Amino acid sequence: MQKILSISVAAYNMEKLIRQNLDSFVHSAVAKDVEVLVIDDGSKDSTAEIVREYEQKYPDTVRLIQQENAGPGSTVNRGMEHATGKYFRMVDADDWVGEGFDLFVQTLKTIDVDMVLSDYMMVDDKTSEQRLCRVQGIPAGQVLNFEDVCASLSLAMHCTTFRTELLQTNNIRLFNGFYTDMQYLMFPTPYVKTIYYADCTVYMYRVSLSGQSMSAASMQRNWKMHDDMLFSLIKLYQDYVSGSSFSQNVSEYIAARTASLAGTEMGTLLSFEPNEESKKRLYDFLKRLQEGPSAIYRRFARLKTTRVLLFGHGIFYRPLSVLHRKRLGIQ
Repeated sequence: MQKILSISVAAYNMEKLIRQNLDSFVHSAVAKDVEVLVIDDGSKDSTAEIVREYEQKYPDTVRLIQQENAGPGSTVNRGMEHATGKYFRMVDADDWVGEGFDLFVQTLKTIDVDMVLSDYMMVDDKTSEQRLCRVQGIPAGQVLNFEDVCASLSLAMHCTTFRTELLQTNNIRLFNGFYTDMQYLMFPTPYVKTIYYADCTVYMYRVSLSGQSMSAASMQRNWKMHDDMLFSLIKLYQDYVSGSSFSQNVSEYIAARTASLAGTEMGTLLSFEPNEESKKRLYDFLKRLQEGPSAIYRRFARLKTTRVLLFGHGIFYRPLSVLHRKRLGIQ
């Protein structure tokens, strides 16, 4: 019998945390209804051995898939390739699912939609303090047309589940980098027709881990990966608006999310030490955006920082950079 849900767990050197992740699935009341695909991305520690223990003990639920180290995007792709459940979602190896998981899985059995949303909990790794993150902009418990509600949505990977067939049929593929969550959210968007919000807290998201990808230093280190992701979304928008199933609401949703990410990248570029090299990198970025789709650039150009940077042909670059670095605590 087909599983109702496939969970893709990307794991690299997670021996200290993978047991908590897997325990949350195998000890749930719905373990028989899900498959947990752990993609071991060439770990150097005992991650694979630990997962193999669970695979042997819970063969109907846990499956280990090993590969040479190839990066986060490849692990999600492997998960989508091997998924057999009706629905698919990602759970990072250092996170887990909470008490709402059972209700969520039971709900999946009663609906037939392309995208399912659920709440998630941020859990501080040091203090264990929790903060609930609820889905906004959509009523719970109703099957709705995506294009009717997408304008009010601001989604995170932690709250989003897709129909597996939608991902596989449309050959959704992520590229490598530290921003697979945004690719996972956005690449399937043109194919989503129906959406449902299950009012339960599923994902437990660990925060404040050292080296987490949203720190200023990490954003600087990985800005080129963010740039690649951003311009892949610009291409996604261009391909979508030129297609036959074009929806104005969905195109505006893609444009708005992409413009917001462009603002994030502008902030990263401003955070570098202000010099001629950093200035050139920033203004080259602004030029590439300006040469892209007007719908995205218009939204980006409304940002106050964008207007200041463009006004005066760069004379405000240095004071803006200094101010931004000060806000981020960069000396």
